[in-house]
Amino acid sequence: MTTTDRTAPPLEGFHHITLPVHDLDEAERFYVGLLGAQLVRKLDRDTFLRFRPERVVEVDADNSPQHLSVRIGDGPELDLFLQKNRSKPTPAPHPHFAMRVDPSHLDAFALRLKEAGVPIDGPRRLGPPGHASVYFADPFGNTLELVTMGYAGAVLEGAPDVSVLGW
Repeated sequence: MTTTDRTAPPLEGFHHITLPVHDLDEAERFYVGLLGAQLVRKLDRDTFLRFRPERVVEVDADNSPQHLSVRIGDGPELDLFLQKNRSKPTPAPHPHFAMRVDPSHLDAFALRLKEAGVPIDGPRRLGPPGHASVYFADPFGNTLELVTMGYAGAVLEGAPDVSVLGW
């Protein structure tokens, strides 16, 4: 029997998603301090080596096991892995990660990002009336989105202009 002849077992949902970062402290300031994510765990160099001292070469590699795990709302964990020599990419429209926000909080969140020096695009609407999104990038070039339904404010129409999202 081939895999096309039978139904796949059920998936329960996403456990975690990973994004590359080049500085764990900066990632914590951005995701926990600015965005309000919950810090689940921090596996920095000292913590990693306390549990796995024999893996010192691995912990100092470009593709390091060091990471932060954060949670945004009731979503899966977002693991921010240290990638030491990775250059910051130009933000791209895809992939990106969208976070839900109450429509009454979208403008306040956009202002919070602007006041922190984070370039944004939006609010803009790609979906039905009431849909609004604000696009921005983290300090490592990962594209993010705040999305809501029921928004009554002014919106731009069409796809985001990611060229304005670079730091």
